[in-house]
Parts: sequence; C-alpha cells; structure tokens
Amino acid sequence: MPQELALYDDLTARENLAFFGELCGLRGAPLAAAVARGLALAGLAERADERVKTYSGGMKRRLNLAAGDLHDPPLLLLDEPTAGVDPQSRNHLFESLEALRTAGKTLLYTTHYMEEAQRLCDRIAIVDGGRVLAIGTAAELAQQAGLPGADLEAVFLKLTGRRLRDA
Repeated sequence: MPQELALYDDLTARENLAFFGELCGLRGAPLAAAVARGLALAGLAERADERVKTYSGGMKRRLNLAAGDLHDPPLLLLDEPTAGVDPQSRNHLFESLEALRTAGKTLLYTTHYMEEAQRLCDRIAIVDGGRVLAIGTAAELAQQAGLPGADLEAVFLKLTGRRLRDA
C-alpha cells in the first residue's frame, strides 16, 4: 500500500478492485470473491458502484488497502497508510490491519506516528537517517533507551534527538 493513493478516480471501487485483481491473475469466481472481500475489508460494499473521485480521503485509503490485499499476499507493505485520514477511517484501518494480522498476514508498516506503531506492531525498528538505531518490542526499546515503561514517542525522541530537521 503506497503512501500516495494508487487508484483510478474515474472507476468505481468495484472496477478498481477488479482491475487490480486481473493484474494479479485473478479471473472469474476467484476475482469476484476477492473483490467482495476487498469491499468488505474497506467497508465500502454499499458504495462499491460509485466513482472513486466522489470518495473522501479516508474512503480512498481504505480502498487502497483492499487493493493491496486483493490477491491475498502473505506479506503486506504499508507506507504511511493513515496519512490524512479522518478518525473513523483511521480506526477502521487499524481494525482491518489487526484482523489481517490475526489471520496470519505479516505487516511491514512504516509510520511517523509512534502510537500507531505501538498499537499495531509486534516488533519495531527505529530508523534515523537511513540507519537502524534499535529493534525490538515497544517495551524492549524503552528498556534499551533507559526509559522503562515509556511510550514509543519518548523512546524515539531519546534515540534520535529533539532537533528539528527542516533541511
């Protein structure tokens, strides 16, 4: 799931998912089942036949996730999947991702929002300037940073510094 939306605004949600499913080699009944599963995952079954250009940003993000999961990959790569979404869509995305993880999928999740990483990730890598500074659970990272019990944002700031990086 790329950070930038990868959808066709002039197609409906159903048409977008069918198109991406066909690119993945799905046809016939398996394609129809994957599209229905994707629409349910995105919470868009009732609006499946509306053009994507009429959707809110959150609806588009949810559809983007469904497109990425359409061919049922064991690994999902997610780049800033909640950027710019409303609280309801953000919560829906979290619940969808938690359900996918529970179903056995591996999620590689990049985010600047530490509370998202703390909620969704079993293992976390803190990366700064292209270098991995620490890897572990949120609790292990807090221990490594000398901040036992601290939240992930405090740990991140301790390990990377508080200096602004506007350059």
